[in-house]
Amino acid sequence: MTVKTLKNSLDILECFATTESALGVREIARMTKLHTSVVQRTINTFTEAGYLLQDEATKKYKLGYKMFIFHDMLSHTNDPHFTIYELMQSLASEINESVFLTYMDNEYGVTTKIAESSKNIKYAVSLGTKTPLYIGASCKVMFAYLDKERQLELLAYFHEKQSEEEHKKLLDNLQEELQAIRQNKWCVTVGEYNEHAFGISVPLFNYKKEIMASLTISGLVYDIDDQREKYMLEQLVKIAHQIQSHISKL
Repeated sequence: MTVKTLKNSLDILECFATTESALGVREIARMTKLHTSVVQRTINTFTEAGYLLQDEATKKYKLGYKMFIFHDMLSHTNDPHFTIYELMQSLASEINESVFLTYMDNEYGVTTKIAESSKNIKYAVSLGTKTPLYIGASCKVMFAYLDKERQLELLAYFHEKQSEEEHKKLLDNLQEELQAIRQNKWCVTVGEYNEHAFGISVPLFNYKKEIMASLTISGLVYDIDDQREKYMLEQLVKIAHQIQSHISKL
């Protein structure tokens, strides 16, 4: 198996982390932009090995019994992610807004953990959601810590029809905001990624002090004012400081 084949297989498997519904071959092909024949062959292999299961009635696929083995194994370890999730739940309960952990994954920020608010009406994001790394508080707070060359590469990736000069101009327009993020060590956006949502984010670093993730409070724009923003930021920084000590161990 080549590295590209392995990467395609992992992309297919990750589709099942973004939804609780069973998925068909064509749906997965659309999500991964792979040919249906490639998707079908890969799914056949995962199904034979027990990682996926086919519903005989709908012919769609869902996670198989092998995944429960990994879940049980992780549930009985001292994985820092469990402590991190407990801290996120504590923060979500304190401020009554949802809290997200977002990891940097090449050109995107990927939502990997969510501690939900108890509100009936709230801003909702699914696990596995991918967002361009320069948009919204959770991603922009990571983008700000990348070197300029990598920032330009990312802008070129998402604006492939624009010229190099236009990419530089786009980055120049962001510089003042990115500098403020690095100085403050937090980022607040209102209505940027979603017109109805706000985000308050802080960066998280690995043991080499390289940017790797962000912790974000997000809610509806109607639920934020200056006083509440200040309070939520204080609570976010406090919990992020504790989470940082666990993230550094990963």
